[in-house]
Amino acid sequence: MIRTTIEFIKEIQKDLSKWESKTKPWFRGEAGDDPPLCPKIASFQHNKENYLLQSFRRQAGGLANVPHREQTDMWLFMAQHYGVQTRLLDWTEGALLALYFAINEGKPNPRIYMLNPRKLNDIAGLKTSPPNYPLSWFGGGSLYISLAWQNRNLNDDQQNLMKELNLSLKIPIAFPATYQDQRMIAQRSCFTIHGLELKPIQEILTDNDIELKKCLFEYTIDIRTRSLLLQELSILGISAATIFPDLDHLARDLMSDIGSL
Repeated sequence: MIRTTIEFIKEIQKDLSKWESKTKPWFRGEAGDDPPLCPKIASFQHNKENYLLQSFRRQAGGLANVPHREQTDMWLFMAQHYGVQTRLLDWTEGALLALYFAINEGKPNPRIYMLNPRKLNDIAGLKTSPPNYPLSWFGGGSLYISLAWQNRNLNDDQQNLMKELNLSLKIPIAFPATYQDQRMIAQRSCFTIHGLELKPIQEILTDNDIELKKCLFEYTIDIRTRSLLLQELSILGISAATIFPDLDHLARDLMSDIGSL
């Protein structure tokens, strides 16, 4: 169980040594009692998933600069980033960012997951040569986007492409985000997207006889040390305003500074 940032970093280093040396891991912080590593859209019927995405695309243009109508991957990234429930899961390239996300709201059962995104893609059949990742607008990546944007259905051409690529749409895939605002840059955003199986990643891998530690590690956080961890993160430059670069979160940081005096 993790109680300090130093303990967390040591655990990461130990587990990274079990993977290939060039692996650049991704991290995700979670808390609460929801199913772990499972997109919340899993509890919705497909017509509701479609309603959320299409309604967001229809109305968002009046509130912000938005992608071109046909850039479905960009729309999906934007919808997820602003809180619409999708089949994406948010990850970050920063371990300490994930630690902040796990504990900042004070929810019970905080934990962090470390993912080997390349190994996950290899398992799904989307192997790429480093430092490249699958493209979200082409080939196998676009098929996953299509599952969300076409009511969880694929047309004949897409199904044939899936067979040609020897691609398993049951295994989630990983790809970096296309940055659209300062938040995504600050959070070093990246995503996994679920395909046909809207279940926890651990369950999907286990069902397919994949040893979890080949691509995934879990770290539990001692909630009793939350205040200490937040102080340590602040010293290390991780705070509300650095993760959410706006005036509201700047004010939150300032109030936190006063409270710690």
